[in-house]
Formats: sequence, structure tokens, C-alpha cells
Amino acid sequence: MKKVGKQSVEEILEGKIEKVQRRREWKRFLVECVVVVAAVYIIFHYCIGLAFVSGHSMEPSLKDGELVVFYRLDQAYQPGDIVIIHRSDNIEYIKRVVAEPGDTVELSEEGALLVNGEEEEGLAGFPKLRSGKGRRNYGTCVFPSGYDEIEQAGCQ
Repeated sequence: MKKVGKQSVEEILEGKIEKVQRRREWKRFLVECVVVVAAVYIIFHYCIGLAFVSGHSMEPSLKDGELVVFYRLDQAYQPGDIVIIHRSDNIEYIKRVVAEPGDTVELSEEGALLVNGEEEEGLAGFPKLRSGKGRRNYGTCVFPSGYDEIEQAGCQ
């Protein structure tokens, strides 16, 4: 059994005040945790994103399995930029911008990428495509002016 000694009113009040202060500290800690979790959610949902590279189409710049951190709010794309394309089937594609609206894009017989008739050499990591048997001829693509968003164009 616990020995109960006589406590003064001041000791009782001090004990209760300490208890209330501990409760306040825990409540404040919980509120701070909720605020931090909400801030992280908002930042990663609306400003910053994460994606894993799947496949070898972006090598040597990006390798299969690498984690990519991207900024969601930038809408000014230029040739050479790496972008995340969100498709309707909830799959994200990581691709490189090679042309701007109004540009003509084609593949030469040697497998070089031609934009407006000139070979693109400034795109780091863009390999020459294999020519010959097994290579699909995509023809010439003209990207219309006025695109509001990046779309993965497939020329047939």
C-alpha cells in the first residue's frame, strides 16, 4: 500500500499544474506533427513529385530504377528538358522534349533525329536510333502551334 502523507495545498496545486502543462505540451506536439504532415502532403501533391524510371529509353541520362524528383508547377518546356507525362491509364512516362510547337521532326535513314531538317546534337543522352531491319519508319511529324500541354506524339 502506498503511504499517503499529508500534502499541503501548494504541493497539490503544483502537481496539478505540472500535469496540465504536460498535457499542453503533448497537445502542442500533436498539433505540430499534424501541421508538418499536412505541409509535406501539400508540397508533394501540388509542387514536387517523385517518380521511378522504368525501362531503358532514357539512358544514359536516367537509368532503370532511378528516383526522379520533379517540379510540378513549371509549364515552360524547352527542347532538352526531361518531363513527366501523365497518361489517362495512371501511368507516368519520363521522356525528353525534342521539339517545340511548329517544328518538323523526322528520323534520317542513319537513325539521327532531325528537327526542322537539322540533326539534333545538343540533346545530351539522345542516341542515334538503329537503322535497317526492325526499325519502324515513323515518317515526318509536324507539331502544331498552340499546344497547351506536353503530349506524347506518335507519328504513324
